[in-house]
Amino acid sequence: MSYQRITIPYLDKDFIKHRADFFREKYHGSSVPVDIEKIIEIKLKIDIIPLPDARRSYSLEALITSNWKSIYVDKYAYDNQDNRLRFSLAHEIGHFLLHKKVYEDLKIKSVTDFYKAVEEIPIKQYGYLEAQANYFANFLLVPREELKLEREKLLKKIKNEEIIKKIDPKMINSYLAELLTRIFDVSAEVIEISLNNLNNNNL
Repeated sequence: MSYQRITIPYLDKDFIKHRADFFREKYHGSSVPVDIEKIIEIKLKIDIIPLPDARRSYSLEALITSNWKSIYVDKYAYDNQDNRLRFSLAHEIGHFLLHKKVYEDLKIKSVTDFYKAVEEIPIKQYGYLEAQANYFANFLLVPREELKLEREKLLKKIKNEEIIKKIDPKMINSYLAELLTRIFDVSAEVIEISLNNLNNNNL
């Protein structure tokens, strides 16, 4: 097929959030952290396959195949970087949920197939593909209602601490993110993005 002709349909954040929330409720429930590995391997019957030096050799964090049977992941992340791995896995499930037709058309069976597609897909379209999967992963692993509850509990707990009085209001989300990361098992960066979105009424 001609990868140059691929067009990624527009999906707004509300739609992506709804898909992530529905998927989480169906396969996991409302608790956090979300056990994305269990969902993938036990519920969806997709194999997670560690690939040595995937990041260093191919700049690859994770890759789901077009037959939806396997997700290749960087072995170092698999062994040592749980938060990073979890987001990468959730990102690939975003493709599984949001881009099924596109990925099936790409016929990706290997890393080589993936890079052939990436080199030929228009940069703008590939950007849409990745951004949508990132939004999905964020919504899936950081449920907004849970985030609101945990943020309020934390603010109430630390409101009288001296350090909170010294923090620039613009930096408060960065500070909170470091404390909340262990609850959701994602990076502080992911939590901070989620908190900023809440502040901006942007999901």
